[in-house]
Amino acid sequence: MAGPWEKFAAAETEAATGDSGPWSKFQSTAAPARPAAAPLSRIDKVLKGVRDPIDAGAQLLTHILPEGVVNAGNRLNNYIADKTGLVARIPEGGVSDLVQGGSGVGGVDRMIADAEKAYQARRAAAGESGFDGYRTIGNMVSPANLAVASRLPAAATLAGRIGVGALGGGVSGALTPVAGGDFVDEKVKQIGAGALVGGAIPAITGGLARMVSPNASKNANLQLLRREGVQPTIGQALGGRANAVEEKLMSLPVVGDMVSKARGAANDQFQRAAINRALKPIGAELPEGMSGRDAVTFTENALKERYDDVLNKIGAIPADGKFTSNVAALRDKVNKMLIPADEKAKFQGALSDVLETFDEHGYMTSDAYKTLESALGADARKLAGSQSIYEGKLAPAVKQLQAELRDMLKRQAGEYADDLKASNTGWANFKRVQNAASKLGADDGNFTPAQFQNAVRALDKSKDKGAFARGSALGQDLGDAGKSVLGNKVPNSGTTDRALLNLGLLGGTAAVSPAAAMGALGGAAMYTSPAQRALVAAVSARPASAQQAAELLRKTAPYTLGASGQLGLGLLNQ
Repeated sequence: MAGPWEKFAAAETEAATGDSGPWSKFQSTAAPARPAAAPLSRIDKVLKGVRDPIDAGAQLLTHILPEGVVNAGNRLNNYIADKTGLVARIPEGGVSDLVQGGSGVGGVDRMIADAEKAYQARRAAAGESGFDGYRTIGNMVSPANLAVASRLPAAATLAGRIGVGALGGGVSGALTPVAGGDFVDEKVKQIGAGALVGGAIPAITGGLARMVSPNASKNANLQLLRREGVQPTIGQALGGRANAVEEKLMSLPVVGDMVSKARGAANDQFQRAAINRALKPIGAELPEGMSGRDAVTFTENALKERYDDVLNKIGAIPADGKFTSNVAALRDKVNKMLIPADEKAKFQGALSDVLETFDEHGYMTSDAYKTLESALGADARKLAGSQSIYEGKLAPAVKQLQAELRDMLKRQAGEYADDLKASNTGWANFKRVQNAASKLGADDGNFTPAQFQNAVRALDKSKDKGAFARGSALGQDLGDAGKSVLGNKVPNSGTTDRALLNLGLLGGTAAVSPAAAMGALGGAAMYTSPAQRALVAAVSARPASAQQAAELLRKTAPYTLGASGQLGLGLLNQ
């Protein structure tokens, strides 16, 4: 006997075997599986990025404008959507806190949240997650972000570019849609993260630009020195802190000697460059290994010999009409000066020496010219240095008389005019070298760039040293370059810094540590001439295209700020 519960047991058995009796056809069936979301194409991702700032702008407006205005706009949008299908419907509801997955939010917030959820589902269908590169590209090329970038102010300094970048990045963060969470909180985070990324972009592109075209490669002074045959050390080439550290290295054992030697060689090469500027016009060059007073003497003799040779080729020099009229005008000018007659007689004496040098046919020999020209120069310098105010007033007149004599020679030089000009140019450059070599502290005639620059200024004869003030005095380009690149960059004695550097590099045990000794030897090897030449070339030798590429990097940085929003989201999601 089965008992009263047998029929229920039988029902369970039927269910287990799948035989549910006559009602089985009415049994509900499982819902069909939803099809997987279709993966996104690259174009889809880019277009999503292009649209992001536009959607974010619309979302911002719904949180800024009065709710009544927003709802009215939404109703108008939905009316157009229903009647024409040209626009998508906006979900019903007002503006409120946007909670991820919540159902009480409508309007643009819900539309953006739903669209983002669908977009991420399609990414997930393709196994994608995390950073969305193509969407970021879309952000950068979005017309909204490009319009912002085009209106950002240009900045000349890196700090300024970082500030502008932070501003642009913050705007990019503001133009990033909020797809979940409290709108205000999320927007503040987006703006902050965007500003952080935006500020980093100019720093990164600036670093890349310096790698492509280091500052040393754009240093006009460094390039001038290298063209003149001067090989600065790597510290001098880089300048700034690198140069200061290198100067302090000179107090270290072994490596310090090599640094000092390399810097001394650069100074010798600078002197050689200055001297060769005097010799180059006459086709000569300073012999290798010659320096100091020997180099000065060699240059002076070479220039005098060439000048004498040119004068001998020119031969006798006739007094032309221009010389005669100019000298007569100069004499009248002196006669009108309000100075005692006995002072005027000093000029008349110099003028008589000139006139008496011409023979009865109106010619002056080349030897007589050379003697007279030199004497007039000596007289002018003597008068200029006199304590008498009258003699000081006469000095320019005697100097002008010498200039008239020189101009006459130029007019009469004929086919040797170029040779004469070359000799005069060489002599003018030599006078700067001669003056520098005579300075106090120029041991054995070896001068520094600073001493050469002082000589350039001293020999600037323009009014109020105007040429030197403008940077156009003879030899000033070389002097400026030498003083800027080779000059001392440590503002103090550096005793404390050098002591700390010794302790830091040598660990206080260099005298007994083999490792420290090997390190010192390695550092010394870096300061051999071939090594320094290679290092300086590495930071200074760049084609013009490299500078153009570096500048392009800096200029395009603002147009990459549109990526700050997506990159900032990546930071927030870490």
